[in-house]
Amino acid sequence: MVQMRLTKYNDYLKLSYILLLGALYTLPVWGQRPERRDDETLRKEKAQEYYYQGVLAQLSSKTMEAYDLLRHAYSLDPTDPAIAFMLGGNYAQQGMSARALPLLEQAYATDSTNRTYARALSTAYIEADRMHDALRVNERLSEADPEDDDVRYRLVQLYARTGELRKGIQMATALQKRFRSIPEAYGQLTKLKIQLIALTKDKKAIAEEYRTWAELYPEDRRTYYDWILYLLQEGEVKEAEKQVLKDVRSGRLSESEACVLKVHRLIIQKDFAEAEAQLARLSPDKKIPVGEKLALWLRLNEESKGSEGYHMDRVLDHIRELVRLYPEDLPLLKSYAQALRYIERYQEAYDILLPQSKLHPSEGWIWDELLNASIGLSSDSLTTKTAQDALPHLTTDWRIYIILAGDLFRQDKVQGAIDILEQGVKAIDPKVGEGAARVYSLLADLYAERGGVGHDGRADSLYLQAIEANPQDAEALNNYAYRLAKSGQDLESAERYAGQALKISPNESYILDTYAYILLLKKNYTLAKLYQRRALSATEPDKISPDMYDHMGDIYLGLGEYTEAIEAWTQALSAHKAKGSSADTLREIEKKITEAKKAQKTK
Repeated sequence: MVQMRLTKYNDYLKLSYILLLGALYTLPVWGQRPERRDDETLRKEKAQEYYYQGVLAQLSSKTMEAYDLLRHAYSLDPTDPAIAFMLGGNYAQQGMSARALPLLEQAYATDSTNRTYARALSTAYIEADRMHDALRVNERLSEADPEDDDVRYRLVQLYARTGELRKGIQMATALQKRFRSIPEAYGQLTKLKIQLIALTKDKKAIAEEYRTWAELYPEDRRTYYDWILYLLQEGEVKEAEKQVLKDVRSGRLSESEACVLKVHRLIIQKDFAEAEAQLARLSPDKKIPVGEKLALWLRLNEESKGSEGYHMDRVLDHIRELVRLYPEDLPLLKSYAQALRYIERYQEAYDILLPQSKLHPSEGWIWDELLNASIGLSSDSLTTKTAQDALPHLTTDWRIYIILAGDLFRQDKVQGAIDILEQGVKAIDPKVGEGAARVYSLLADLYAERGGVGHDGRADSLYLQAIEANPQDAEALNNYAYRLAKSGQDLESAERYAGQALKISPNESYILDTYAYILLLKKNYTLAKLYQRRALSATEPDKISPDMYDHMGDIYLGLGEYTEAIEAWTQALSAHKAKGSSADTLREIEKKITEAKKAQKTK
């Protein structure tokens, strides 16, 4: 079967992890005297140790741990193509394509016979919009294995994107012959081939492709419709109607199917009133699938936008009639509810779905739509109630756990919020991506802030899981960096995580504040001052936290600028008082001000 997408790095990396592990070096036999080795040999062996540990970490989905290990391996032996490839793949998984590409190129240049290297590099070139380079790599892959249909299909796509239309059409034709017995694959190839032919403006050849496609699979109404619709869109109305009339007479098409095509024609010709009338008459016709009628109403709505008298409400009236005619058709009901949400009629969507949730409680999409509608209504109580009811039916949905934990936290039931999030950590699927990262990160925040000393390790582990799940989660990166900095555990790692967060969200005040705080702890006061000023200027005055002023004061103190330090701490003191901070916190700030004033006098 032809794959219809360009393969991502992971498709190759997962296989390569297993293959490359098979090359583990052999250690000396016990009792055997090891040979003397020079420094370069020792470096290479150490690089291999880091490399294999990195591969194992990658296999365990510990992307950041693997990153550190593979970086060490590469610094010790930058000539090893396997290390370069794995580090490049790790960069790619973190979304750092610019860093990944040179390493993947290096691995391929060292061993161009390695198909895993070649495919990963091809994908990297495509994502970097270097289509000619991707074409070169895939042509070599095809030369090495002319029967690899995935590579040949990718070549068709690349020929199209590099303007080599003739080669693309020729290869698509060859693949069509190979896949005539597989309708889906043949159809996808034909669509791509038609796109290529369209660029040559050969309308006759396009019509022939559609004709051949329709005649090859006479039972496929969609293929036949596509052919007739192409003729209509090209203005060949008489030719299309002639073909439809012929097929009605021969029995290939029913009168109802011919009416469907007539509605399509009327929409193309922008005769929306007649299209609506014909479609309204067609709605009760049981010979036409309800999904097809729904698709026509939605198309009429889309094409008639801006026309006088036509709006979503008008079309929704007809769709509501379909729902009345087909009350048991759940896909129709789903589309109707989604259409209501689209025009922000959340209450109606909620009301029509609520009874269905009792009739069909096992239908997960009903609960999903109810949750979406309740969120649209911006009612915390309704959203929480819906999430509670939906939990048994949407156990893998991360949103449920975030909503329920948020409600418990607002009630100051911190342990309850922790418990529901722990339940979510076990249940959510997938365990990667934005949603999973939010669950891990929120639970980590709760343990870090309210969990007590005994949960430090759990908080750290969850922050790392959040970053693994979504390396682009700036909030998780920032919060973990701040935690490391506050505990004094590892300022180098803290700076790295905060730096990653800053690259993702360069203007977020809380991230700028974290980065400045880490620089402060590293006694890089000049740079810390620059970032702290940016943090303060990026925040509305009434939203500046006491800690931001406090950090600014500490930075000024480090620079010996006592007047500015006292001013910043005075602002911190006012903000703490407004916030209702503890007496101990206020005394700590007051002590800083007093000591700074003494130092200022003796300066």
